[in-house]
This record gives sequence, C-alpha cells and structure tokens, in this order.
Amino acid sequence: MSNLTGRNIEILKIIVEEFIQTWEVLGSKALLKKYDLWVSSATVRNDMAMLEGLELIYQPYNSAGRLPTAKWLRAFISYLMKEMPNHFLEAKDVKMKSNDVKTLEDFIYNITSELAKKTGEISFFISESNGILEYSWISHFLENNYKMLGNSIFSIIKMLEDKNNFIRFISSLPLNEWVNIFIWEENIIQFLRDYTIILKPIVIDGNVWYIGLIWGLKMNYSFNISAVRWMI
Repeated sequence: MSNLTGRNIEILKIIVEEFIQTWEVLGSKALLKKYDLWVSSATVRNDMAMLEGLELIYQPYNSAGRLPTAKWLRAFISYLMKEMPNHFLEAKDVKMKSNDVKTLEDFIYNITSELAKKTGEISFFISESNGILEYSWISHFLENNYKMLGNSIFSIIKMLEDKNNFIRFISSLPLNEWVNIFIWEENIIQFLRDYTIILKPIVIDGNVWYIGLIWGLKMNYSFNISAVRWMI
C-alpha cells in the first residue's frame, strides 16, 4: 500500500469506520457531505475506483457506494493490533486454584457475563480438557440481528449448543498466545463467513482455556480487542 496517498488512506479509514458503525454502503456524495476532504465528488469517485482496483473496497451493486473488502478489513485490524502498546500483547499466565468446582463455575460465569456486558457481543469461555463451554448474550444477539440475518441467525445458536463440536472447532484454530481475530473467509465454517471471532488462549492450572467474542463484522474492534485482552 506504499503507493497510496494520504487522501486514499483517509478515504479507506472512513469507509471501514462507517461500515463498522452503520453497516451502510458509502458513496462519494455521502462521504463528502459527512466528511470535509476539500476535493470534488469526481475526485473521490476516482480514488474509490483506484482503491477498488487494489481490492481494498468493492461495489456491491451498480450505482452503489463502496464497502471494505476482507483484505482491507484485515489490514485495518492488523493496524489496530500494531498500534497498541507492547504491554497489550504480552502473554499472561492466570493462576487459580480450581479444586472447588463451585468457585470455578462462578469464576467462569462471572468472566463470561462481564465480557458480554462490557462489549455487547456474544462472549464464551472454553476448557477443552474439562469439556466446559459457557456463553452469554445470545438474547441480545437475536434482538439486534434478526431483521438483518433472518433465519440464518439460528446457525450461531445451534453451533454454541453443539458444545463438543464448538470446543473442537475453537481448539483447532491456528492461534498465537495473545489476541487472535478471524474474519470472513478466515472462518472455515461456511455460515461464520459473516462473523468475526476474537479469541485469546489463557492458562489456568497448567491447562489451556479460551476466552472470546463472536459477533457480526460490524463491531467496535479496538474496544473489543482490548476487552478480551484485559478481561483476564
């Protein structure tokens, strides 16, 4: 992206931020009406055509504005991760005594519930070795997304209810030890292509657990990445 101008990058940032906030297609006139770029609508259209040629944005239908591609959304997320302070990405070993099952259950429930409340997304907490899956905020997901997603929304619920398969799916993902993000085609399950998974492995009593979020592509990435990182 070294050949991009400052204006090109500004337009890219606006398109992805509008997409995340509103889920709407953004055309050149709407962009200029909302943002002061001090150029003509024709100039913005030319910029958009160039960015489309680089596969960073696309036109979903004729005479429409542009939306970010998976390629640009991935670049945007990688930029967020790169710009975060170093201590944000440091691994952290969680020490906790788990002989008391009730204490462990309360701990898992509280962490999952708190993460969901902070982010407004579906949160989950997994232990592969113990076969544990806790999740929260499903009702809000249904309420906020049913009109947009229709009956396909129930695929997420079915996936979470199929506990063993979901645990195996999460455990099989290629993970680093910090915060991991999977979007669009990076989610190997077909019906997850319209969703983002933010995931972090943690260590409890020597065993690997996973804490994470799953929601549509429209989410507050910087806040949610921070929430997953710092929740535990």
